[in-house]
Amino acid sequence: MSSTIVSTPVRNAVVVGGARGIGLATVRRAAGRVGAMTVLDLPEHAPEVAAQFLGARYERADVLDPDALHAGFEAAAAHGAVDAVFVPAGVTLPTPLLTTSAAEAQRCLLTNVLGAVNVIHAAVPHLAPGASIVLCASVAAYTGGGYVGGPVYGASKAAVISLTKGAARELAPRRVRVNCVAPGCTRTTMLGDDPTVHDELARRTLAGRLADPEEIADGVLFLWSAAASYMTGAVLDVNGGIRL
Repeated sequence: MSSTIVSTPVRNAVVVGGARGIGLATVRRAAGRVGAMTVLDLPEHAPEVAAQFLGARYERADVLDPDALHAGFEAAAAHGAVDAVFVPAGVTLPTPLLTTSAAEAQRCLLTNVLGAVNVIHAAVPHLAPGASIVLCASVAAYTGGGYVGGPVYGASKAAVISLTKGAARELAPRRVRVNCVAPGCTRTTMLGDDPTVHDELARRTLAGRLADPEEIADGVLFLWSAAASYMTGAVLDVNGGIRL
């Protein structure tokens, strides 16, 4: 089989962790641009998802439950091969390293890293040639935490970047692209609602403000699109210049 990577218009997308935050913003942004949408998530938020993308399907799944993920992708593939996947599902862990318990560290690493591995395993049998997978890293991957997550969270997101590159290499013969988006501080529940913290984080950016979830979603749609057809194994930083 040729390893040439192609890109076609998105007909059938799956967002794993699409019921809230950046995931739900991506579902909203995809409306009118994507033919079909399936959201896999843990809580029961089907009405909210349907309100953002008329006709979107909701399947209950946990990223640490491979059987549920496989069932979710099978349900999505009943409407055609899947050609776009986004995996924003994850947890934060803001505690300092020396006060992080083993159980907390394990939950963060398993959810953010093994969860992404499980999604890729579940997705691949149902992907169309030219499909695009987008994982979700973070600016914390470069800094070891320090913005909204601690060192273990930063380590988990650094692992996502490494996984992106390895998966891109392995899936290229299947004509599947794998990239990741690395958001900066974004207005979601993960960031909390303390205005003092928001103001301090905004001051650290060159943009002078926090990101809206839709701005991260726009990066995801770009990586799904034919405009990014020559990108694989890449990290798209959407962080307002906070690291400069």
